Amino acid sequence: MQNDLKELEALLNYLINHNEDHAQEIVELAVKAKEMGKEEVNSNLAKGVEYLKSSNEMLKKALQLLRD
Repeated sequence: MQNDLKELEALLNYLINHNEDHAQEIVELAVKAKEMGKEEVNSNLAKGVEYLKSSNEMLKKALQLLRD
C-alpha cells in the first residue's frame, strides 16, 4: 500500500509538471497564431491553456489530499 501511494504521488507530480510545460508551449503557439492573423486559432489555444491549468489545479488538489 505504501509503495502504491508513493507511486501515485510521483505520477501526479510528473503530470503536474508535464502539463505546466505543455501549457507554456501552447501559449507560445497561440502567440504565433496571432502573429499570423489566425485569431480564432489563437482563441482556441488560449482556451485550451485555461482548461489545462484548471485540470492541473484538480491534480494539485488530489496530490494534496493524497499527502494529508
